[in-house]
Amino acid sequence: MNKLRFGCQTYPWKMGRHFGELPHILDVAEKAGFQSLEAEIDMLGKWFDDPAGTIELFESHQMTLAALVLHQDWAGQGQTEKERELSDRAIDFVSRFPSAKLVLSHHAGNSPRPSGEALLLRRENLIACMNEVAVRAAELGIVSGFHPNSAANSLFRTEEDYGEMFRLLEGTSIGWVPDVGHMVNGGFDALEMMKAHRDLIRHVHFKDRNGQGEWSVMGEGEIDYPSVIAWLRETDYRGWIMVEDENSAAFSDSDAVVMKDGAYMRQFSGS
Repeated sequence: MNKLRFGCQTYPWKMGRHFGELPHILDVAEKAGFQSLEAEIDMLGKWFDDPAGTIELFESHQMTLAALVLHQDWAGQGQTEKERELSDRAIDFVSRFPSAKLVLSHHAGNSPRPSGEALLLRRENLIACMNEVAVRAAELGIVSGFHPNSAANSLFRTEEDYGEMFRLLEGTSIGWVPDVGHMVNGGFDALEMMKAHRDLIRHVHFKDRNGQGEWSVMGEGEIDYPSVIAWLRETDYRGWIMVEDENSAAFSDSDAVVMKDGAYMRQFSGS
């Protein structure tokens, strides 16, 4: 039975607006006991243009780049020239890091969620554009996965939405990056959804949530993470488990939030 691997996402530092502060972020993640980092492009700052320097920085901290997050609008039937340029740069960056994955993400910003045929078309365009990226990434041996979120205007938020998402993912090169907290926030059983689609899971995100519907530091919410971790271990999951904390305390003290997350996750380090 393999040992599970835990890392953290850069989002808490994004909340605290620590853009480009990769050396500091790695310092804290390492002290918190995490083995890897998943980074959003805007959080890398100048390091996104210096993959060789980034490799040296990760090696100096004995940390692994688990994944790079590529956020795009992807609203058209194909990628725009600007979207394709950023996608190509992201693929090139990830290709320098053995086993790193490409996490495809879409945030609607302030745009309202469409309905009816408009929603269907928006979803089809999003997945088609993502697949264009995933196919090109696969040519370099890079695994890609879609990370849906639970914002009110998300294209894939509820259990019904996920059914449509899995239909659209059929026949594509896109895997799934389940986020346990986002699924619970969407109103359905995250573990049951993961069990039903275990074959698509490429990468996993954790975030905790309390009974008031607010994001919590890991272990201070109501999600049964020991059961999720036990199931991942039982099914021989070999990817990374990334903690992506969105607790509001990160706005003022991102480091403290990550340190608390690491303290909670250490109980599973022997799993």
